[in-house]
Amino acid sequence: MVWPGLASYTTSKNVDYRLVRNQNNPKSTNDSRLHIFGHKGTSNTKLSPPFFTEAQLTSVFRRFDGNRDGRLSRQELRSAFNSLGSRFPTYRAFAALHQADQNGDGYISEDEMDDLIHYALSCGYHVQ
Repeated sequence: MVWPGLASYTTSKNVDYRLVRNQNNPKSTNDSRLHIFGHKGTSNTKLSPPFFTEAQLTSVFRRFDGNRDGRLSRQELRSAFNSLGSRFPTYRAFAALHQADQNGDGYISEDEMDDLIHYALSCGYHVQ
């Protein structure tokens, strides 16, 4: 069954139907043009905060080297990812060790720090 007048309405998922409803009424006080989300007239203009840079991430990870031995343990990585705003810092620490620990000793050394930084950059953390 087709509802009368329904064929004149746009059926796209991204159309605000509150404005489509009034498009056939020329005396309407609302804007009769279709309101497409993400375009003119939306409030999605808020800018997101910037991403961390390599230098900023390096300083964050060095700050969490608690015993100053030049290596990051899983607990230190978990604390660092927690400070970056990770929703799952334990998983991120495990994945970072898997990605960056080339010699398999369970620590991220200075030689492996570049791989850790590239992994953290791929996660896309924002400056808070």
